[in-house]
Amino acid sequence: MLHSPTMKRLGLLALLLLGCSSASEDVDVSDDELAQKATEEWFYTGPMPALESPHITVSLEGNTVRLTGLLPQNASLPDLPHVKTMVENGRTRVDAVYPIATARAGKTNSSPGTYHFQLAVPYKPDGIAWTPEEGNHFVTWGGFPFVSYNNGIAFHGPITPTRNIAGDLSVWVLKRGDVSGGCNRMMGEHVLELATAIGIDMRKSWIANQSFVPKTPATVEVIAGYDTYRGQLIDVDYPTDIGVVRPKGNVVMFGSWVAAELPNGKDLPPSLKWEGGVSGDWYVFGEHAVTGRVCSVKPADLPKIRSRGDVPKDFCQKKACYLAAYRSGSPLACP
Repeated sequence: MLHSPTMKRLGLLALLLLGCSSASEDVDVSDDELAQKATEEWFYTGPMPALESPHITVSLEGNTVRLTGLLPQNASLPDLPHVKTMVENGRTRVDAVYPIATARAGKTNSSPGTYHFQLAVPYKPDGIAWTPEEGNHFVTWGGFPFVSYNNGIAFHGPITPTRNIAGDLSVWVLKRGDVSGGCNRMMGEHVLELATAIGIDMRKSWIANQSFVPKTPATVEVIAGYDTYRGQLIDVDYPTDIGVVRPKGNVVMFGSWVAAELPNGKDLPPSLKWEGGVSGDWYVFGEHAVTGRVCSVKPADLPKIRSRGDVPKDFCQKKACYLAAYRSGSPLACP
């Protein structure tokens, strides 16, 4: 059963989870590892703010999602590899691109068109989902947000864990290809940033599986072909998988980032080839890794965090210090 107060809510969530499931094993990891953490809640304390007039474009052919919107007045954004900015009528327009998964053979993507967001579950631990094909079955949601825009089709975490380079730790990784049940899987860190940008508070500690209709003006436009930016075809620096053919010719390449908490990189996936991309070129996750933007917290610490409001803006940079303060009831002051 899903964690919801009524059978009516259960029916709604079951409908909204159609086609978005996969299965995987649990892995026990330590507090400091950005890895598969079945019940932990994830926080975003990176530089992306909630954008004004946000809009999202999903490219089924390119397996990309582009977020665009206006930077709030008096806000600033550092140079980011996946972001391009331009001045538009005296305002700064932000365009960010992320890799996504789309429907595998036999499953259905959203038809091209424009959609509004319907439901958000900011903290979705591993648990049971229901589909007509599989009935009740276990899904490794990973604690990442699930944000639905077309009944059972949503942006959510990657679902797929893989072994890291050392072979002894299971970490989250996105397979960018035609591999999902219809949803748009993203790297967990990317869906956290996307949720923030459309106005979902990802510095707040939410109740597990809590769902609501997000109050966001954001719309989602699904297109069959490649997306474009200022007349150029869009691609993103991330490995491709099943079914993806990269655009050729007049192409603008957006960069990418992945999150890490361990300085030795043991919480990162192994390097991957660009299947269908540049022959012989590898995507080395360590070369794209950043720290301090996202982090997860065990359920035992969440009640004390909730009692004191949003986590500080530098929470993920100084998580150990802040967690000690939450546990002791000390002031949240971490130099």
